[in-house]
Amino acid sequence: MEAVTTGRAGFELLGRQYPPAAGVSFEHLVLAGVPCTWVRPGKTLTEEVIVYIHGGAFIYGSLESHAPMVSHIASALERNILLIGYRLAPEHPFPAGIDDGIAVINALRTTYPAIRFGMIGDSAGGNLSIAIQLQLRELGGTRPCYSILVSPWVDLTCTNASYNTNQDKDIMLNRPYLEWAAGLYAGTTPLNTALLSPVYASLEGLAPVQILYGTAEILAGDSIQLYQRLVAAGVKAELLAFEAEQHVWPFMDIDTRAAQQALQAMHTFAGEHQSTTQEAL
Repeated sequence: MEAVTTGRAGFELLGRQYPPAAGVSFEHLVLAGVPCTWVRPGKTLTEEVIVYIHGGAFIYGSLESHAPMVSHIASALERNILLIGYRLAPEHPFPAGIDDGIAVINALRTTYPAIRFGMIGDSAGGNLSIAIQLQLRELGGTRPCYSILVSPWVDLTCTNASYNTNQDKDIMLNRPYLEWAAGLYAGTTPLNTALLSPVYASLEGLAPVQILYGTAEILAGDSIQLYQRLVAAGVKAELLAFEAEQHVWPFMDIDTRAAQQALQAMHTFAGEHQSTTQEAL
């Protein structure tokens, strides 16, 4: 547990390397017992909101670590974002994060019955974004208009070829670390279980998905594999590769050309799919 505590402290510092976007406000609240933060830009284009699931390998990350990056996403997309502070492993292993996400979405829909929402998740948050939608589908819940995934970690077996081909290019992640984190999150549940590794799930019926990834990350194969599985399931999907970029590059520096291009791509995709009919599955 000492390694987790130390890692969390370091991760919090990583997320605060640049300031929040100008004109963005933060409102802390609790929904369904889960701490959340409304991230509100000065101008919004639509009544639609975005539910954001942060990354951190299921063991790191918080409302504070992701506030700066999410504020820039809210500003670029001109939408209010609800950032969810779900419970982390190993104290709260699978499926705690999924349960928290579903509880918050249900509470949001109860409070605002007509609300329309998209979802964004980075890294492990990309995994949870898909897993939450899969569980909502099974429970007869309401799907988002779309989801956007940045460097999603969606295969916890850690067997994609990019672990080998990119091991010398990726300066952020390595296989032993991800295998350790996957074990802390999964516990005794097999790693190829659908809600743990969504690439092994039946993906039919999901809303349109945009996937953005860096070609230098060892998780590049996860993005490609998920895209292929989505297309095979008849889901409208878009895959955007950012040459030589690292894992969740906007988290490290929001002002780079690649980070700004990612924000623009998200804005375009959200705009294209905001009118998608939102219905119970």
